[in-house]
Amino acid sequence: MHIRLLLGAACTCLLVSPAPAADLGGPRKLPPATFNEPYAPSRPPLWQGLYWGLSGGYGWGDSDSSFDSAGLSGSASSDPEGYLASASVGYNYLLGPSFLVGVEGDLGFMDISADDKELAGGQIYRTSYGPWWGTMRGRAGIVMGPLLLYGTGGLAFASLEEHALELAGETASDREVRSGWVVGGGLEVAFSDSVSAKVEYLHMDFGSYDGITAAGQDFTFDNRVDVVRAGLNFRF
Repeated sequence: MHIRLLLGAACTCLLVSPAPAADLGGPRKLPPATFNEPYAPSRPPLWQGLYWGLSGGYGWGDSDSSFDSAGLSGSASSDPEGYLASASVGYNYLLGPSFLVGVEGDLGFMDISADDKELAGGQIYRTSYGPWWGTMRGRAGIVMGPLLLYGTGGLAFASLEEHALELAGETASDREVRSGWVVGGGLEVAFSDSVSAKVEYLHMDFGSYDGITAAGQDFTFDNRVDVVRAGLNFRF
């Protein structure tokens, strides 16, 4: 009886033991390799990357002049207005899913001017901005899916031409490319991974220019420009 039990247990071990041995030591079957699937590089996230753009809009300025000579002083002002356009290039970088930082530069044309303003005593004040203008700005914004709300600020430059206080041949004038600062903000909407549209406001301040006429008269020019524009951006 004991011999039969021992023989039965031995047979059971022989029948069960090969299965795990085969699992541990036997060759494994791997799925067949595929080599004909094309490689498709993934696009960067929406809003991130290099882009270029075109924009156009309307601008209005605030131009002031003051003079002081032999105890006499006076001032004049004008409100130039007109149109402008520019091309831009920039780069955006996403800091997480909802915050963006970037840089953007502009170069374009503007034609913002005011009619000659005649003051008491036959003095004339004339102001014009253009034909060149541009900016170099940083950007930071909040991303809400296809919407980007951002603020911007940096350096600005523009061609300015001013003539004032034309009295008995004495002329205060300045014609040069002036630099200053710019701040603003805007809203941008993405229509696809590569095209977006924006509406933007910029305020540019070119500070004061101090000079002396040929007759020794001190004068000062102050200039500021506000711009509202719309444009399209195209991602590379």
